[in-house]
Amino acid sequence: QEELGRFLAEYVGFDFDRGVMAVSAHPFTTNLHNKDVRITTHYTDCVDSSLFSVIHEAGHAIYELGIGDDLTLTPVGQGASMGMHESQSRFFENIIGRSRSFWVPIYDRVQAMFPEQLGKVNLDQFVEAVNKVTPGLIRTEADELSYSLHVLIRYEIEKMLIEEDLDVEKLPQLWADKYEEYLGVRPENPAEGVLQDIHWSQGSFGYFPSYALGSAFGAQLYYHMKEIMDFDGLLKDGRVDVIRDYLREHIHQYGKLKDSRQILKDVTGEDFNPEYYVRYLKEKYSRLYGLESKG
Repeated sequence: QEELGRFLAEYVGFDFDRGVMAVSAHPFTTNLHNKDVRITTHYTDCVDSSLFSVIHEAGHAIYELGIGDDLTLTPVGQGASMGMHESQSRFFENIIGRSRSFWVPIYDRVQAMFPEQLGKVNLDQFVEAVNKVTPGLIRTEADELSYSLHVLIRYEIEKMLIEEDLDVEKLPQLWADKYEEYLGVRPENPAEGVLQDIHWSQGSFGYFPSYALGSAFGAQLYYHMKEIMDFDGLLKDGRVDVIRDYLREHIHQYGKLKDSRQILKDVTGEDFNPEYYVRYLKEKYSRLYGLESKG
């Protein structure tokens, strides 16, 4: 898995001359400079868990590596917002990484690394598997369609903590109840529930909505990029660099010189529009599950 992770990180554009990959309980990215960016992953008995964590963190890292040299180590030498940052990580993880086109030039290599697990699994089966919709307990393992429900649960609990003086000791029970209500699953212990994320323990309250915003930002960028380049064709040809360079030129290099809405306006020509995210999910999962899009 480490060999695959290093290959994929480098394939999408992580520069190991300016960064390292290590192991942590919860994957994260940190940067000291635009020439010193560090990512972590974790390993389980499911190959795709680490695989997509690596691509996700590489997306964060590519943003930081793309900050202009004149901005790094200054107050504006970082991502425009956490929403825009998550747009880049989830763009690489999902819009690129879970697309069939991305795997066309490299799936044979992945099969060779895991002959027992993937030797008899063809490309289409693999793509269907990594996009399977299954309500689950763990946010970082969630499919794109149910992912924002994980965010919504955390958002609602945060509001109760801040606005309603919710007793912290009630969090595990409340968390479990909301998962049962929203996703039809119930954690058996706090590790599967309220303790699965590091955000609250490190004081990052109000962060979780940035994942949903980032997903929506990414979808808007995706539809714009499809109009000006052969997005899928580039992926099939192994030319992730063209897509990455476009993002660096129009987003990454500016750091905080522009806010997220200004970036979207400058790149796509319109203000933030979440309808692109709805369209993306409808089109993707209608195609994967053989359903007719209802508009």
